[in-house]
Amino acid sequence: MGKQNEKTENLLLLDVVPLSLGVEMQGGVFSVVVPRNTPIPTIKKKVFTTTQDGQTTVEFPIYEGERPMCKDNNLLGRFELTGIPPAPRETPELEVTFDLDANGILHVTAEDRATHRKNDITIKNDSARLSSSDISRMLADAEKFKEEDRKNRERAAARDALKHYVYQIQDQLNDPQVLLKYHGDVDALTEALAEALVFAESDESADKAEIQAKQKALEKKVGPSFGRVYKQK
Repeated sequence: MGKQNEKTENLLLLDVVPLSLGVEMQGGVFSVVVPRNTPIPTIKKKVFTTTQDGQTTVEFPIYEGERPMCKDNNLLGRFELTGIPPAPRETPELEVTFDLDANGILHVTAEDRATHRKNDITIKNDSARLSSSDISRMLADAEKFKEEDRKNRERAAARDALKHYVYQIQDQLNDPQVLLKYHGDVDALTEALAEALVFAESDESADKAEIQAKQKALEKKVGPSFGRVYKQK
């Protein structure tokens, strides 16, 4: 307005990211790479990996928003990184870089650290980006559904913990040295692991307590048998 005031003369106004930016992970979970209110220009990096054995292609859907599940956020674009050498799940290191310039143009790159194969996408300030009113609405929704989102985060974390536990036991059952010392019912245990994995991946109605109870029940089946295996070492 052309007016001066000693309280504001030393203020520096910075452009910031209006909504968090990130990548969709397994299960539709939103993984934030650039948090909301980060000053721009900025460069942020985060490492992702594969979710299946022998996976050679990974898709990177890019979202903006403040909700823990991608379905409640705004999709900006997606791209794939191909040619990843086949390896056990969670082995490849895929570094994702978010480069946001002073004009608000977002450049996202994914690179396989082992082979340096990379791919990228550029997202401009066009119709795909949200308006000021849309941003205000999304921030209001994030506050409105705060408790529901907390439960969704807890549910997703419990689901991931159960799947990770199943994968650990499956990997041990694939170890010939472990099988030599294991005298339990391998078929029954394999069936229990498969059933727990299906539950973790498909039962959307289960809450945190139900998922954790499923894992504890599985641990009771696994514990005594594997305890005897390691006592033989």
